[in-house]
Amino acid sequence: MKPKDWVSLIEAGYSLDGNEEAWLKNVLDRAAPLFDRGWWPGMCTYRFTPNTLSIDHAVTHGPSQLYTFLQDSTDSKKVSPEAIDLVYRSGVQIASMSEQVFSRLPEQRAVMRRMTSGLLRDILGMKALTGQGGGLMDTLLFFKTITPTALERKRWPLMVSHLGAGLRLRALAESLTLDASPVEGIFDPGGKIYEARGPAMNGSVRELLREAVRRIDHVRTRAGRSDPDNAMTTWEGLVEGRWSLVDHFDTDRRRFVVAVKNDPTYPDPRGLTMRERQVAEFVGLGHSCKEISYTLGISQSAVTNCTARVQSKLDLNSLTELAGFFAPSGLRSKLAEVSIQGEDLLVGAYPLINEDRVEGLTEAERAVLAHLIAGSTNSDIAQKRQTSEHTVANQVQAIFRKLGVMSRSELAARLQSVA
Repeated sequence: MKPKDWVSLIEAGYSLDGNEEAWLKNVLDRAAPLFDRGWWPGMCTYRFTPNTLSIDHAVTHGPSQLYTFLQDSTDSKKVSPEAIDLVYRSGVQIASMSEQVFSRLPEQRAVMRRMTSGLLRDILGMKALTGQGGGLMDTLLFFKTITPTALERKRWPLMVSHLGAGLRLRALAESLTLDASPVEGIFDPGGKIYEARGPAMNGSVRELLREAVRRIDHVRTRAGRSDPDNAMTTWEGLVEGRWSLVDHFDTDRRRFVVAVKNDPTYPDPRGLTMRERQVAEFVGLGHSCKEISYTLGISQSAVTNCTARVQSKLDLNSLTELAGFFAPSGLRSKLAEVSIQGEDLLVGAYPLINEDRVEGLTEAERAVLAHLIAGSTNSDIAQKRQTSEHTVANQVQAIFRKLGVMSRSELAARLQSVA
């Protein structure tokens, strides 16, 4: 029997041809033959903030009513906000509604049955998140309760990492020429380099990119496509946490492979590096260390080191606190990042803090408290207040002692809870 072509779905994800609806239809057409069960596959792309969610485009291989169902599934008047958060904003990359939603919110089972006139009992969802407030949802419908198979859990988390990278890439598509700044390397399919820019000019980096181009080109042969597990292991979401490798055809239809800077971008005023912020955001979305490693194209040890540094910088006691801080509905999501006269600031709407709770703090401690709630590191606070980190650390400990808390996340929760 002819093996299913998983590589063709990766290729479709990185295609820059057509508009987003045509791209999405092509992705669904390549994905549909990969399923061994379920009915009427459908896909949608969407954007979200902590308080909003909207579907951009949706396509299905089923009745037209499925399009309406996809739209209704994001309507907080018809589906509970908690369920919407679990389905669309959570980082669980493959799950059934039974295990992800109904087990926690059992009343939502009746909601789905009502929305589908009693037809459906379960849905299998595969979710690709860009890490920048966008996503793609791939769904299969079932007339019985199901859970993902071991093979589905193995392959789809890898696949959706590519679809998320493809979504980020398409944001660059209109301006992506060989001269565009995100293009940092140009190769032929055999790995011969024609031009390198920026970090790709480093000799060891060029060799890594050349080798990645050669490996991916082999994956796209008949022999490579016959082993999908090896293909997806070989073709990572990013190369060295920075580049997607994309086909580019010139006017003579010659194929080049270009290395495009396509890592999630997060300006951060709290003292975190770009890589630390990338890792923290995906931890907040619920991704495992292994999934983040594959998505960002970095080692699992690099992911672990990043999470440890973020916890230290933000004085978080555990990975659980880190995930809670960066969750789509967590403390960090309540802050907006703005730039005023060249300075990055965090602003947000918080419940008013009862003055009685902080009356025992000195003026200096209250000033430090404001930075703590915004998530700034001790070094960042010291720089802003033109003092030493040692002084800030003492002030932070004094604030914790006076307010009876052990960590920054506990501090924010204590101060913003209802009196």
